Amino acid sequence: MAELAEAPAAIELKPDEIKRVPDRLQRKIKAENQRGELMRWILIGVESKREAEVIQTTMKIARRIIRQQRKDVTEQHIEALVRIYLQGEPRAEFDRELEQDNAELRARFLREVPTCSAAEIREFQHGSQLSNPSEPASRWKREGRVFAVRDGRVLRFPSFQFANGSPRPVIRNVLTRLPEGMTSWQIAFWFWSGNGWLDGRSPADALENETDVLNAADRLGEPTIG
Repeated sequence: MAELAEAPAAIELKPDEIKRVPDRLQRKIKAENQRGELMRWILIGVESKREAEVIQTTMKIARRIIRQQRKDVTEQHIEALVRIYLQGEPRAEFDRELEQDNAELRARFLREVPTCSAAEIREFQHGSQLSNPSEPASRWKREGRVFAVRDGRVLRFPSFQFANGSPRPVIRNVLTRLPEGMTSWQIAFWFWSGNGWLDGRSPADALENETDVLNAADRLGEPTIG
């Protein structure tokens, strides 16, 4: 059985040692980091350039994994908070005010905005004729005709997306104009919030003016100046 290679030597630099690192090297490291001031510095010794390249690549992948894990944990915390606020239970102490604010906003949205489940949409559309309770709502979501937000384990479809039980065509057009990467909750808050391009009306309340709503969606993707 082959022996495992020894781990490269790694030494964490103390604050006073970091200050003695040449300014040119500090600027180079910070430029590579692109995320602001570094909190901890670790000096790693390697035997070859190839080994250094492998370690650098591995560290980049590890950082992406860590960031994704943090994002997933944050999403789980927010969903837990939503359940607490909707049930009227005492607020628990959480370190992140952003999670609290986001959870409160989600809970308020679910209280104030009429929504329906996939099963309720199916019942309205087809009665009990369909065996799959998620159809046709899940298909409409896959096709980009509607969006849904998660309430615990249930997907809720904001009702303003529908007319006579079917998706409004304007919704698909808006969803294609919104910036890529927006989460379903970010989309929901955009539809729900007052919009300066709509004279303060929310996009959800201005869907009859499709041109104006599409213009507001386009404006959201424009870079901020100033």
